[in-house]
Amino acid sequence: MSPALSALLCLGLCLGHRTRAQEDELPRPSLRAENGSLVPLGRRVTFRCRGSPGAAVYLLEKQLGSEFQRIDSELSQEDEVEFSIPSMTLNDAGTYFCRYRKAFFLSELSDPLELVATDRYDPPSLSAWPSSAVAEGQAVTLRCQSEKRYDRSALYKDGEQVTKAPAQPLAQGSQADFSIPAVNSTHRGTYRCYSFWSLSPREWSFPSEPLELRVTGPAAQDYTLGNIIRLGLTGLVLVLLGVLLAEAWNSCRGRPGGAPTSSDRREGGAGGP
Repeated sequence: MSPALSALLCLGLCLGHRTRAQEDELPRPSLRAENGSLVPLGRRVTFRCRGSPGAAVYLLEKQLGSEFQRIDSELSQEDEVEFSIPSMTLNDAGTYFCRYRKAFFLSELSDPLELVATDRYDPPSLSAWPSSAVAEGQAVTLRCQSEKRYDRSALYKDGEQVTKAPAQPLAQGSQADFSIPAVNSTHRGTYRCYSFWSLSPREWSFPSEPLELRVTGPAAQDYTLGNIIRLGLTGLVLVLLGVLLAEAWNSCRGRPGGAPTSSDRREGGAGGP
């Protein structure tokens, strides 16, 4: 191999390692929606992508299957930029990422942000069984009911998702139950639920009316059975004491000064004339 070719090969390898090292050194960006990832139809959406000071350009991308569609780009030297969707539509729902370019290097993608369109269908109703006021340690079920036969439901607490669950079909409508086996103070708050179909997982109903779950002190213990057992044992002890006292009384009556016993009569008969 000629010296010139060796030098070019070495230069290429060195530049490749340097490029990879600089890419690895770029901080990973973060992406968030300013008012949350649940967006009513027609509402403005504001994204904020935080990257690294000195970035040349920020990119907002949407996942379409295995590919990414560039939604917007922003020239900036700041560490955070803003992207917006003027009015939320069903087509805007989906999974978003952001990244940035610095010098000749492109950062990694941010974590995904799932944007959901709400206010698509009539709201469900949310109720608590047996009650929305629950003693600490007791069980409660939050029931989300809809007049349509949805197959999925989502439960939110104070604006944050708690969980999703399958909805069961009813004769008219559907129902999803969210059970809390033992309530504690962390479960206190305001709950809402949404209904949707699994075939359209990013098109949700209006939220239900808010349900406030109140957590009271520990449940009062029921001592009735214990008291009955204790009273029964006490009565049995008193009966045994009564039997023992009766036997002791009968024994005392048979002693000197009381009625003669059969042995006393035999001794009296032997000493006679």
